[in-house]
Amino acid sequence: MIISEVSQGQKATYSVAGTVLTVGTVTIDLQERQKSVQHVVDVCLDNQLQTMTEGLGAWYVATIVVPPIERELYDTGEVDDQGDPVMAERDLPLDMSKVQLRLWGLPANYGQEQQNEGVEV
Repeated sequence: MIISEVSQGQKATYSVAGTVLTVGTVTIDLQERQKSVQHVVDVCLDNQLQTMTEGLGAWYVATIVVPPIERELYDTGEVDDQGDPVMAERDLPLDMSKVQLRLWGLPANYGQEQQNEGVEV
């Protein structure tokens, strides 16, 4: 996976298990998101800058660029009427080394409300 930082500041945590990427509290199976063209998945914070969700929001957390599906031709083991091999096409598994994860800096006060809950001021 190609990881880059877009802006300064604390970044969301992330982890990868196979083709499943978790950014903060959002989990995405990238194999399921792969299409015939490059696909971009955004993870953002809501208007209160507290809840991470997939899709557009008030503050970018991460931008994930999923490469297009790669395909290969393979010999089916059959031959046509002229005796030539019959070829077929199949999708290849997602190559995670081609996925791009762009991390954005979180707002300075992100998470402070949860940390202060139950503390009387």
